[in-house]
Amino acid sequence: MKFDILIAGVGGQGVVLASRLLATAAMDAGFHVATAETIGMAQREGSVTSHVRIGDDVCGSLIPQGKADLLIGLEPAEAARNLLFLGKDGNMIVNEHAIMPSTQGCDEYDPGTILDFLKGSCPETITADFTELAKDAGTYKAANVAMIAAAAGAGLLPFSKEYLWDVLEKMIPEKYRDVNRRVFDRAIESVSGNSCKVINKD
Repeated sequence: MKFDILIAGVGGQGVVLASRLLATAAMDAGFHVATAETIGMAQREGSVTSHVRIGDDVCGSLIPQGKADLLIGLEPAEAARNLLFLGKDGNMIVNEHAIMPSTQGCDEYDPGTILDFLKGSCPETITADFTELAKDAGTYKAANVAMIAAAAGAGLLPFSKEYLWDVLEKMIPEKYRDVNRRVFDRAIESVSGNSCKVINKD
């Protein structure tokens, strides 16, 4: 089995943490895992991508273009920027919450147009404002948790959501555990009945 996940976002969104949670859950489920990060000006909301490669047939820690089975975009423009990594039969889950670039010309950034483009490129894309979902559950900072939970709830990961929560429970400080559990559960509920291709977990 081989399964490649690319997570894309900007500095401060918890891209690297999300990849570590997924990688640890995959290892707990008995899979071999390789990871790598590409970090730009992360402290200034620069692009951040994490590669999570799962399976015994993994060769190298970076996902080749056109080979990702799942693209998790924590920000619309970053999802579009990394769309070339998604395989033709891959799935995509994208946060509708946009982070406007802190540079000149940001008025030209139209998140709605980008989301339409992404849905046109991958019709089965799951989109939602996961930042707002996390905020409603108690903390907007857990949008990354919401997105990986939604991926698990939609059946887009090669392991069950129980493995993912077990890792979260171990890694999250106790004082933040309850709010993250609410985010986790609400994200899973939000994708119930989605029409994405569910991967074979065997």
